[in-house]
Amino acid sequence: MRRPKISECICGLVVTISGLGFFSYHVRELLVFLALFSVAFLFLALTVLGAILLWWVSEQLADWSGPASRKVIAFSRRLIATYARP
Repeated sequence: MRRPKISECICGLVVTISGLGFFSYHVRELLVFLALFSVAFLFLALTVLGAILLWWVSEQLADWSGPASRKVIAFSRRLIATYARP
């Protein structure tokens, strides 16, 4: 007779606890909120990543297009720095 592996025991224990936990209202509520917050943070992370990618693409496009757009970028940075001061 072989000894069961520790991963098999832990897996069975986790399945049993989660199976019994679904009968509890609080456990189901926590799982729903975990899913909702996970989706919310996923959308937030994708939004931030999209903004960073748009900024990077605009910088690359400005470098590619020539000196006139570099002047516009420098002007917009000065304008933003002016309004950022309290």
